[in-house]
Amino acid sequence: MWLKNAQIYDSRSHRFRRGDIEIAGERIARLGGKAPAKAEAIDMDGAFLLPGFFDCHVHICVPTDAPDPSRLWVNALPGEIAIYAARAARRLLMCGITTAREVGGWDYHEIAVRESIGAGVIEGPRLYCAGRILTITSSTTPYYRGMYEEADGAEEVKKAARKQLAQGADLIKILATGAITSTKYEKADAIQYRPEEIAAAVAIARDNLTHVAAHAHANEGIRNAVEATYRLMTERGTYLVPTLCTAAAMFRDANFARRVPPHFKVRYEKVHATRVANMKLARHCGVRMAMGTDAGTPGNHCGDNMQELEVMVEEAGFPPAEAIHAATLGAADMMGLVGDLGSLEEGKIADVIATKTDPLKNVAALRQVGFVMKAGRVYKQNGVPVPFV
Repeated sequence: MWLKNAQIYDSRSHRFRRGDIEIAGERIARLGGKAPAKAEAIDMDGAFLLPGFFDCHVHICVPTDAPDPSRLWVNALPGEIAIYAARAARRLLMCGITTAREVGGWDYHEIAVRESIGAGVIEGPRLYCAGRILTITSSTTPYYRGMYEEADGAEEVKKAARKQLAQGADLIKILATGAITSTKYEKADAIQYRPEEIAAAVAIARDNLTHVAAHAHANEGIRNAVEATYRLMTERGTYLVPTLCTAAAMFRDANFARRVPPHFKVRYEKVHATRVANMKLARHCGVRMAMGTDAGTPGNHCGDNMQELEVMVEEAGFPPAEAIHAATLGAADMMGLVGDLGSLEEGKIADVIATKTDPLKNVAALRQVGFVMKAGRVYKQNGVPVPFV
């Protein structure tokens, strides 16, 4: 099958060029040139083709229409969380996210969704899951009873990390600091895991040939997570996943924002400008970036993930090509998948998305993805989901 009459994105030169793409099975067979006259083909009508995007920070089990997370899933029926997560995963795919890193699910329902997607039973991006988030003893654990795994001290952290892997996790997620969506009794910038506890999680990840994702807000927490600041992150190749869009997403609907707990609103208002400033500094220091939205926070819905690139461009000063790189090749590199994903190249897996207008000229075009292909299969065409059999 061919995708013809297209503008194809070159991730190395950051330019589009006209040409056709041949898809053979799950992979790109030929790139550029012209499809044979009688070949099976989809006419892209001059659309702008890009590689499938990554979101490296999602929570598909968390209902984002709930302004107060303190009682999430308290009365959930059997299967309800998994059904919600499956629908969220489908929304990710339909907006152009073909690969996602799930960094805090809920009682492993997200892993069941990952397995169902992999088996072809339901639609969604390829998921890489962390299982439960490792945390210190915390007043916030009851908010997220199915998301957090309490563990204090290096030995408990090792045991908890091994438990996540045994449940099918692909990576380990830890809290280096508190969170904005924690209780009013916890400070968002307070230290959680100490260096020796972080080292314990990293040791288990290394033993199992995977990696650790660290939630970190405060400077000291970031230092504990990567042993220094942005300069050392640059030297070591540590990736930053900024999640800038959380505040914008929550405040977009004024009626919704009014129902959010007051301490959440105050924290979000204060932290957004700091996050943007830190993002600018990190970019100046040459820190590697991978796109992530933190979809799952209040008002931050799966399916609107491309809003993160708008914030990166419009507020943090990223050229559109750099923001796209963070959501494609950069993210693929961070996740060790750059040999198969992240760019449109011969031999790579055929994850392809398309917009009608040029996202290099207006990054908002990415919020109107009209075509989605994952591993050579079309899931959305002409802005309409393709029937899934």
